[in-house]
Amino acid sequence: MKRLKIVALAFVMLFGAFSCDEALDINTDPLVATAADPNAVLPYVFVQYSARKVTELGTRICDVSQYISNTFNSPNRGATSIFLTGNTWGMMYVQVLGNLALVVADAEEAGATSNNIAAMAKVVQAVIYYELTSIWEEVPFTEAIDGQEFPSPTFDSQEVVLNGVVGLLDEAMTLIDTRETNGEFNVSVGDMIYGGDMAKWRILANSMKLRTLMMLRSGGAAVDAQINTALGQPLMTDNSDAAFLAYGTAPGAQNGMHTIITAFFGPDNESQDVFGPGDPIDALLNGSGDPRWDNWVARNDLEAPGNDVFPDPTTSVLSNNVIRPDAPDIWMTPDEIDLYKAELAIAGGFTGLSSAQSHYEDGVTNSLEWWGQDIPGVLGSISAAEVTAYVGSLGAVTLQRVQEEQYLAAFLHPVLAWNHVRRTGVPALSAPPASSISSILMRFNYPPNEVAANPNTPANLDTDVRMWFQP
Repeated sequence: MKRLKIVALAFVMLFGAFSCDEALDINTDPLVATAADPNAVLPYVFVQYSARKVTELGTRICDVSQYISNTFNSPNRGATSIFLTGNTWGMMYVQVLGNLALVVADAEEAGATSNNIAAMAKVVQAVIYYELTSIWEEVPFTEAIDGQEFPSPTFDSQEVVLNGVVGLLDEAMTLIDTRETNGEFNVSVGDMIYGGDMAKWRILANSMKLRTLMMLRSGGAAVDAQINTALGQPLMTDNSDAAFLAYGTAPGAQNGMHTIITAFFGPDNESQDVFGPGDPIDALLNGSGDPRWDNWVARNDLEAPGNDVFPDPTTSVLSNNVIRPDAPDIWMTPDEIDLYKAELAIAGGFTGLSSAQSHYEDGVTNSLEWWGQDIPGVLGSISAAEVTAYVGSLGAVTLQRVQEEQYLAAFLHPVLAWNHVRRTGVPALSAPPASSISSILMRFNYPPNEVAANPNTPANLDTDVRMWFQP
């Protein structure tokens, strides 16, 4: 209940200015707190990030990777809105990173009894920098969030940023390993992810580290030794380890994706035909026997809407099982880790792994159990017998199938799904009709206000130019 009250309060703060294009200069931060009580600042940070992710950022790029057929004001044809880019940039740098820097500084000054606070904040910083570079490639990192010392911060290469993310996660794990539990700061109210359970935060940090190292590896960086180190530390293995922000059914505490539907269309997605399954979801699941087909897609005896087409009563539509008021904002689930392990087992040369087949089957099992059993507020259940029967029918593992499952495991993870498609090329996606670019969208343009405020902002590249991490 505490979580939902905090979400409701924070949404009042958010939607009061939701339609405004916020100040974009990352060195001008009127929303940054002057005191850093973690139980007050962290909920604000979590909700600001999550609300933009599930609404503006999520709905506007969920069709770029085509796990949703179409959405409104999307950049999928090549043009990124100044409001989309500006609001996302401002949220990440000002509202999240600016406040987290203050939390870290205060926690470090307080000493080892606040290691838990500093560690938690560093993990969230790592999450944000990972997403920033995924969206824009070159972004401020080494000189970011220090306007006094660096009024015009330089933009770091994607490789530098991703290595910096790994560094932040290593720092967080060291803080957790050396924390002083006697008299430790109680952050159970402010921690909306794990309720102050630092063992879970350590697992998340190492799992995020593996996610980042896989991206570095796809760009050609020599990180295999670091991957082996990560494989030797605790990683997500069970859905009880999943990281997510919980939403509720009460007004003001609902998932923003559902709120958009009720605010502008009607009672729910199935009746209003707002979001439909993309062609890849239809191609991978329809007729496969995969229980996620019935869980995710309603009216699935009808054809999918098609690429860049909205659903209507004659097509399938995404189910109210997955677009609902209390659907959580998913940060990471263990199926992602299982499938990285399967990919690495196929590549060879990594220690401590089982067979690629077993990791592949673990990934599918965890995904089915997450969506049909373990996700908070689960609807459209998938029985244990259905899980066993489907996993038993999978057949021999291949890299293609692992990569297809990685795409499915990123369902409703907007940036992660986009990264998987760009990293692996699976599934093969074409630009939508009437697109101004030659491929799917590969990057955002920088916000105009940031370009004007910081002379070090790089020139915008065409939005179909591949990023460094893309092989």
